[in-house]
Amino acid sequence: MSLASGVAARYDRISEVYDETRKPLSEGALDRVARVLRSDGSRIILEAGVGTGRIAGPLQDRGFDVIGVDLSRGMLSKAKAKGVTRLVLADFDNPPFNKKAFDAVLLAHVLHLLEDPAQTFEKLATVAMNEIAVFLRRPDPGRDGAREEVHRAFRMAASEMGIPLASRYGTWRERYARQSEFLSKFPPTRRITIQDVNGSDTLRDYLSLVEKGGFGFASELPGEEFHRLIDRLKQTIDLDKEVRYHRVEEMLVWVEPNMSFLPH
Repeated sequence: MSLASGVAARYDRISEVYDETRKPLSEGALDRVARVLRSDGSRIILEAGVGTGRIAGPLQDRGFDVIGVDLSRGMLSKAKAKGVTRLVLADFDNPPFNKKAFDAVLLAHVLHLLEDPAQTFEKLATVAMNEIAVFLRRPDPGRDGAREEVHRAFRMAASEMGIPLASRYGTWRERYARQSEFLSKFPPTRRITIQDVNGSDTLRDYLSLVEKGGFGFASELPGEEFHRLIDRLKQTIDLDKEVRYHRVEEMLVWVEPNMSFLPH
């Protein structure tokens, strides 16, 4: 199975619970994104990896002409149900559009999924007139540590119960390493903070996200085994442990002459 087909299959599986297991951008953050695009003269937008329309829908409501592309039929069906009107099932590694057909191309939280980010961005640059923009969440030791604690306990319980569990962590480390290498080699023209919030959750909140089946290996286990593991975790971890988080979302923007991503 290719990386693209594997990503499509994974997001088809989790499309029903995707929005329940990810915190959306605030209205204020979306307003900031809209202001940046307008100030850059960008009105016709391609969102590559549109998902359930969490960005495309609000931008459409703010007067932008948005086309969303995704590999996952399940995710596109959710975007359509939200009223996103222009959706295309396609691999944005090979965008099926004319040159310079859009003012801007957006990618929200998908950079780490790209097998060859530079090659993908070079192709997307052919259809972008003004800019390419990426939304990224800065690493957060509190939030990321809590997720890892729950996932580590999940893997340990699976091992103790004799339930085979494929490890995805090598793959994810490799993906984020590719992302970091790309950003180091091709730094954006601008980095704009669009959201900066502090808050707290508990490990119960994080376990609840896993229980809904929206993450990785957990969503692929047979239902009976999965629920046995969840019940075990509820008895073994401190569900009321508080987790402080600091969520910073950035919009990284590339404009000419920074929109060449491969040597010529």
